[in-house]
Amino acid sequence: MSAEKTLAILDLFDFENRALTVSEIAKRLNQPVSSSYRHLRVLKDFGYVMEASDGKYRLGYRFLKMARIVRSDNGLMTVSRPIMEKLMEETEETIILSVRSNFQAVCLDIIASLRPVKVTSVQGGIVPLHCGATSKALLVSLDESFIDKLFELKLVKKYTEHTLTDKKSLMEDIDQIRRDGYSFSDSELDEGVVSYGVPLHDYNGNVIASLGISGPRERIINQDRQQLVDQLKKAGKEIEHYI
Repeated sequence: MSAEKTLAILDLFDFENRALTVSEIAKRLNQPVSSSYRHLRVLKDFGYVMEASDGKYRLGYRFLKMARIVRSDNGLMTVSRPIMEKLMEETEETIILSVRSNFQAVCLDIIASLRPVKVTSVQGGIVPLHCGATSKALLVSLDESFIDKLFELKLVKKYTEHTLTDKKSLMEDIDQIRRDGYSFSDSELDEGVVSYGVPLHDYNGNVIASLGISGPRERIINQDRQQLVDQLKKAGKEIEHYI
């Protein structure tokens, strides 16, 4: 009994084919039903597939345990860093990975451009949620009551003349981010710094982090905005595959 044939059975399962009969498996692999059954029996004994009352086979719960191990070994920083490094090389701008911690944002990782720019974000640094593209991207899944709480706690402060400090403007900006799929900041946190950000979703659709590009205004503003956003979104999607 070859391992290749056994693994070939597992490869038949996907979102469109969640349950298969022995006959269907044998036909797709072009092998006798008896051979398919023997392979399935081994997989079933080890918990990799399970047989339902309708006679069809589905992936077993053993994969849940394995998935947890994979996710544990592929922490957000671990899977994000090579993608961030690649994005920095493509854009030649600073790349920032942030997460929300209660009512603030934390810079989890940063890949500095070889053409550095002075930004508030440093690895492990705490920054406000209401300004800066990477921070604002974290707000898209939160409701109005959360924004109210930011104001109640007096966390909405003015850092530059461009910082949004009234609720109406901030809510309108968040709605725009939801529509566009990305956030934008022009000197909101750091004077002379322009940034773009995208939210990062886990497999349940929850926003768990954000990815951003930052650079000096005179450099970023003259670049193709859509190209930068597309590159950022592509990198974000790559990271989401692992989280």
